[in-house]
Amino acid sequence: MNVRRIGGAAAAAATGVVALSASAAATPPEGDVVRTDLAKGDTTSAVSITTPGGQPTTLLVQELLMRPGSSSGWHTHPGPEYSVITDGTVQLQTGADCTVVPYGAGQSVFIPAGLAHRVANGAPHDAGVVATYTVPAGAPVRGDSPDVCAK
Repeated sequence: MNVRRIGGAAAAAATGVVALSASAAATPPEGDVVRTDLAKGDTTSAVSITTPGGQPTTLLVQELLMRPGSSSGWHTHPGPEYSVITDGTVQLQTGADCTVVPYGAGQSVFIPAGLAHRVANGAPHDAGVVATYTVPAGAPVRGDSPDVCAK
């Protein structure tokens, strides 16, 4: 077995390199930083945000309080919407198939750009939603749409 010993200066330099590598890889937080999770939800949908290259994009996060009997009305967005239901239950209906689908607290919803949809609270208690929109900068976040599921 061949054992090689490193002299004092070389050992100190090698230890310094290892210490620098470890500290460069991770740094602890500093100062008074408080994180607050606004929403967390699970989905089985693929999640991806794609925006046109070179064009400014607005990322908007809103908290919605939906009172019993309230509805968003039929509308669209010029970019994708990712929402998390934070409290209660809402019913989502999209123009894709017109089926009313309930979503409860802890679930998330993806709505592609341009898809007409309606969200309602038919429960006797408030519902909460945190919605994240990615839209072209300067574009309105929402546009009204006719009821595409009306018979």
